[in-house]
Amino acid sequence: MAGEACLDLLSGGGVLIRTASTEIGQGARTVLPQMVADTLCIAVDLVSFEESNTARVPDSGPTVASRTTMIVGKVLVDAAKALGEAVEEIADPSLPWPERADAYLAAGGNPSVSCRYVGPGNTEWNEETYEGDAYPCFSWACDVVELTVDTDTGEVRLEEVWLAQDIGKAINPIMCEGQVEGGTLQGIGYAVLEEVVMRDGRPWNDRMTNYIIPTSLDTPPMHTTLIEVPYPHGPFGAKGVGELPMDGIGPAIAAAIEHATGVFVDRQPAMPEYLLTAIEGADCQ
Repeated sequence: MAGEACLDLLSGGGVLIRTASTEIGQGARTVLPQMVADTLCIAVDLVSFEESNTARVPDSGPTVASRTTMIVGKVLVDAAKALGEAVEEIADPSLPWPERADAYLAAGGNPSVSCRYVGPGNTEWNEETYEGDAYPCFSWACDVVELTVDTDTGEVRLEEVWLAQDIGKAINPIMCEGQVEGGTLQGIGYAVLEEVVMRDGRPWNDRMTNYIIPTSLDTPPMHTTLIEVPYPHGPFGAKGVGELPMDGIGPAIAAAIEHATGVFVDRQPAMPEYLLTAIEGADCQ
């Protein structure tokens, strides 16, 4: 599994993160510096982030699949530990960190530390047969929804949502809750709004004018609980949270629609015309 990252020690005690993991709104530029700073026991303001230019950063693997915090974060924590130990070997540990860092660099210490991800060794995966354990761990969630179905129009309105997410350890709880709630809203869109219409073999509603996504007006009150059961092989116990919020909300909505109408939803999005036809069919039986 690709996963390499590098830390550069700068004069004055600054630390530069070099990783191919890109910031796409998930908070990598906040969470990764947090973990490096905490490992080195320095202020997070001293940690900066190199642009993800392939000419300047190692191959950290793709920014996908809920892996950034757990995989790249673990690599950076290992690199920070190695850097801290190297500085301690040369510089006086009683000095403040900036002076310690400068003393280390002045003594010819290596300013760059690179590490590669090493898995826990508990997975065996056969790429040819697609059998075995592809992942070292999993995140878990429970979604509960309260909704109203208008049996005259087929409209589904989400009244309230409760979310419990096991993500190992929340490195930044506020950002984590935001990611959970944002992903849940995306799942709500998949479940009741976002229908892809095909014409002549191509998507017809391929723009924001006719592809309907949820807005703030479609967002129900959400009650989020982060379940923290630290994963021993993750950085500070963290696991992935990226896709998890989108997985449970659709089935929860389908179950709630069935509870409200007696109609089993076997497709999503559950558009009004589909629900009306299904409800009318159930009434005729």
